[in-house]
Amino acid sequence: MASLAVEAGVSRASAYRCPHAVAEFRKLVAEQEDTASSSMTLRQEVQALKAAEREFRRAHAREVRELRASINVLAQHVQFLTLENQRLAEATDHHDRVTRIDGRR
Repeated sequence: MASLAVEAGVSRASAYRCPHAVAEFRKLVAEQEDTASSSMTLRQEVQALKAAEREFRRAHAREVRELRASINVLAQHVQFLTLENQRLAEATDHHDRVTRIDGRR
């Protein structure tokens, strides 16, 4: 109120004699504080969302690395099983060429 009285060029006592102006001033001050408070709240929310986004990006990158490693391991297993399958197929082919001498089947 002191600043308002100085800006208006009147004494504080004179400023308080006009209750309508005092009430309007206090209302404007409260609105300004609410706006500043909500602005601060929004800034904090933006910071929290940015931090959450960074964490999601880190988690996503970690998951991609783990999946790529799994793909490499699975590719090695497929290669091993393919070679093992070829080996068994060749062994079966050699086994079919054997003729029994005693004539039993």
